[in-house]
Amino acid sequence: MISDASIDRICELTCRKMPSLSALRDVVARDLRALVRDVVDVRAGRSIVLETQRCPQLYLVETGWVFRSRSMAGGQRQIVNYALPGDFLCVDSVLFKSSSFDLFARTNVTLYRIDAPATPDMFERHPGLAAAVSWTAGQDESVLAERVVSLGRRDSLAKLAHQLCELIERLSVIGLMPGNIIETPLNQEDFADILGISVIHVNRTFRRLHEENIAEYRKGQIEILDRRRLAEIAGFDAAYLHLH
Repeated sequence: MISDASIDRICELTCRKMPSLSALRDVVARDLRALVRDVVDVRAGRSIVLETQRCPQLYLVETGWVFRSRSMAGGQRQIVNYALPGDFLCVDSVLFKSSSFDLFARTNVTLYRIDAPATPDMFERHPGLAAAVSWTAGQDESVLAERVVSLGRRDSLAKLAHQLCELIERLSVIGLMPGNIIETPLNQEDFADILGISVIHVNRTFRRLHEENIAEYRKGQIEILDRRRLAEIAGFDAAYLHLH
């Protein structure tokens, strides 16, 4: 049985990144207590749901990183977004009957499995969950729009700088980046699949950031040496994340 303390802890984490829902925190917690069924552990590299597959429940990430990606016939993939602790998964599947993305665990992941009521019932009887799902869908759309801009208009240096700035914002709001070190499982191939460039380009771009004393990539972590300069290169405005 999942304790009330565990529900309160994950609810607090979720509401940190949804400031507009702060007044509904108790309602969100009440709905989670009613609808969370169990905790699911997924090993790194395993799929959670496949594109076009029906996923009749929601998941809430407690620990770990999850990729949202689209695969191509030739074996290539585009990582569209990633989920961190406190993020909901399968919102699109619940609303539209099938998943728009492949979801797979980049690291070992712990998930809360949530019974998803029919949409009308969710809005009528579980307004806290409905508000959180609506906020998640809105943020996902905003992030996707920013990805389109990066893929279509930013050069490699600006793309990478922008992605690093986003990582800083998203990790900071949930307390996972207290200093200047981004602890991340993302390797250079992952960055290539996020940014739509080759691994060679990623390597060269990280080298340039290092040579200009802006950021340094090491396996498992990235040290941010000049956050102001990184944001200037990216033309970064965090408003699209709706975290503040």
